[in-house]
Amino acid sequence: MKKTITILMILMMSLTLVACTKQTTNDTRKDLVVGLEAAYAPFNWTVTSISDYAYPISNQPGSHVDGYDVQMSKELARILDRNLIIKAIEWDGLIPALNSGEIDVIIAGMSPTSERKLQINFSDEYYRSEIVMVVKRNTVYENATRLVDFSGSKVVAQRGTLYDDLIPQIDNVVHQTPLDAYSNLVASVITNVSDAFVAELPVAESVVKSNPSLTIVKFEEGYGFQSEEADITVSVGMRKSDTDLLIEINSALAQISVETRNQMMTEAVIRNNESELNLFGLISKYISLFVQGVGVTLLLAITGTLGGFILSLVLVAGKTQKIDKKRDGVVKKIFKRIANGLTTTYIVLFRGTPMIVQAMIFYYGVKLITDLSWWTPLSAGLIIVTLNTSAYIAEILRGSVNAIDKGQMEAARSLGFSRVKSLLYIVYPQAIKNALPAIGNEFIVNLKDTAVLSVIGVLDLFNATHQVVGATYDTVTPFIITAIIYLFLTGVTSIAVNYLENHQAGKELKHA
Repeated sequence: MKKTITILMILMMSLTLVACTKQTTNDTRKDLVVGLEAAYAPFNWTVTSISDYAYPISNQPGSHVDGYDVQMSKELARILDRNLIIKAIEWDGLIPALNSGEIDVIIAGMSPTSERKLQINFSDEYYRSEIVMVVKRNTVYENATRLVDFSGSKVVAQRGTLYDDLIPQIDNVVHQTPLDAYSNLVASVITNVSDAFVAELPVAESVVKSNPSLTIVKFEEGYGFQSEEADITVSVGMRKSDTDLLIEINSALAQISVETRNQMMTEAVIRNNESELNLFGLISKYISLFVQGVGVTLLLAITGTLGGFILSLVLVAGKTQKIDKKRDGVVKKIFKRIANGLTTTYIVLFRGTPMIVQAMIFYYGVKLITDLSWWTPLSAGLIIVTLNTSAYIAEILRGSVNAIDKGQMEAARSLGFSRVKSLLYIVYPQAIKNALPAIGNEFIVNLKDTAVLSVIGVLDLFNATHQVVGATYDTVTPFIITAIIYLFLTGVTSIAVNYLENHQAGKELKHA
């Protein structure tokens, strides 16, 4: 048992060290760390091939990003004479990442709304756009020219954006719950869940190019959305304390003409819409991204389950402490009560809160306290999955331990075994054997649930799919591919667990 645990610990630590290895650079210039989604074409989208326009994503090795925001970032870094580093972060995590020091600036098509200005500073505008609606063709809204034409319609927008705030301007509108990505907005309109969604013109053009069943509705002057300057512009976001950087960014933006900016956007839209991909074309183009996502998903699930299993053995030992009123001294009684209380609190905490909440608190919380070089989204994800899994497996094992005849523990103690040795050599082997199906199920759960770690930038299979969707605005094909991959992974796992269970049962019958 000790040898097995040692091997598992060495394996887990090796995987973590490999995952967290940080590339070094000889560039002595000051860094400019940019945060963006890498899933918001034509402003930014993930690409798998290297080109003059693509730029590496530092927190997703092997992936690159293209788009208007990327070209603007490269231009600003050139003018400021800084070493550009780009990180892909979910939209909801951009401002937390900025304020925690994970990134220096946000260049992600973000508008300087009054709510956001309370949290961060914004530069002068770096792009000015037009607000439009995207609707399904051959509907009553296709020929709309005024906002009043959408009276009584079902309208949706991306969560946390100014476009969601504009929807109430429509009379009698059914203001639907905002969604987290444009791919979801597209799916909502295509499936008739929504009648329209609000977007800025460049994004709408990319969406319609990839989805011919949709069309853009532009409004007559004076009859569209009433908006402030902040509603039709996008700016660079910075921390409140970075006043010097704000001055530098504004000075650099002043050197980039409006003509240059518009040309950059036109070229970004053209590059994003260069070709329409069928199923096999999409797989061929983005296979490296899917493979990378599968690798990270397996790493998280395997390491998290193994690490959680090892940690759960300690938790079960603390949780099953029994106080012997006759033999235990005062100090030992206090120690047992503390151990039981701590393990109970731990289990309740991690089982009672969603993993996505734990990820946000752990990752950005640690970033606020200290800047550890090894504290990457992947290393944080490995720790979060391990801690979360240990709480569930601990309860599984506790039930198995309680189901074992108490006489076996008493017999072991009477033979001179300590409590720890009795657990390791007598109780745990039986409990683990009985709990094997449930532990296998926990591994399957980890294969799927690690998708929530995309919120801190972990490029697992779900996040990789999200980036493919953000680049193509094809909301169905990439997720069909991902569903097949998940089914294959969980199916193989189920077969392996059933084999181990039947093999163990066969050995017992043989020795009976």
